[in-house]
Amino acid sequence: MKNEALIVAPHAVSGLSSVALASVLDQSVDCVKLIGLDGNIRYMNGNGICAMEIDDFCAVEGQPWADLWPDEARQAIIGSYPQAATGQTVRFRAFCPTAKGSPRWWDVTVSPVTDNAGDHAGYLSVSRDITETETAREALEIAAAEMKHRLKNTYSMIGSLLIGFAKGNADNEAFAHEMAERMGALSTAQALFVSDEVPLELDRLIPALVTPFDQPACPVTIERLSSSIVDQGQANAIALVIGELAVNSAKHGALHHGGNVHVSAVEELESLTILWVERSNQPVLARDRTGGQGLRLMERIVRARRGIIAYDWDDSGLSVRLTFRR
Repeated sequence: MKNEALIVAPHAVSGLSSVALASVLDQSVDCVKLIGLDGNIRYMNGNGICAMEIDDFCAVEGQPWADLWPDEARQAIIGSYPQAATGQTVRFRAFCPTAKGSPRWWDVTVSPVTDNAGDHAGYLSVSRDITETETAREALEIAAAEMKHRLKNTYSMIGSLLIGFAKGNADNEAFAHEMAERMGALSTAQALFVSDEVPLELDRLIPALVTPFDQPACPVTIERLSSSIVDQGQANAIALVIGELAVNSAKHGALHHGGNVHVSAVEELESLTILWVERSNQPVLARDRTGGQGLRLMERIVRARRGIIAYDWDDSGLSVRLTFRR
């Protein structure tokens, strides 16, 4: 390996030789590469060569780094160079099989490096193997999609059975059709609890989640909402929290015993707060105030989205405040 061709990384210790720098980089478990201004590979550490299943570094030395990647990832590579040249550290995730065809997912950073004179001389790229994480995420997405599919089929089947059994009686037929429509709306709402396709507009998202639960014995009131847009992570968290609150209410609270539910949003310059207030016609028992695993899951999801969730229980029901920084 030609260590004398190494570029010196930024902020390197003064006087550190190319050989010493190569020794330091070889300690990394990640795939570390030094890329020239022309985009060609100048150096790759030993663990990186192993991770990429490259038998001989000479086979890739001097080759365009982007050419080692599938077509769909090359633009991310090429686009990282001008950004890194301005002093930024660029980060992206992409799929790239090894030299022997083993499937791999990588978390990649690209940063600028300078030579001994302080001039921009190329790029440092660090690629971390995240295949196990991506495989687990994909498995969860498949499971969620399967759950959504089965859920919608179940609601559709129940609606069809109701309509079938009600045939011949005008009053029953009208009731069955109304219930079938309500179950279809519930199916859509519950599918959003585990979906990455939730609406991002607040005035679409919240009604889609809570309107299906509206009923004469427990009206669900939605205060006028703005069309403000939340990001995908916040929308997912809102969908999960409101869905869990609705399910809990249907089991133990106002949606089960009768009462009312009020949902609103308070928007400020630097924050967005979603408020859920329910009042039940029957006192809420102490054992039903813990929320169990559902509330713990909500807290974890909201915390992961850099939000705060607060609960306030009293004898008549539950008030929840869900806040996100804008």
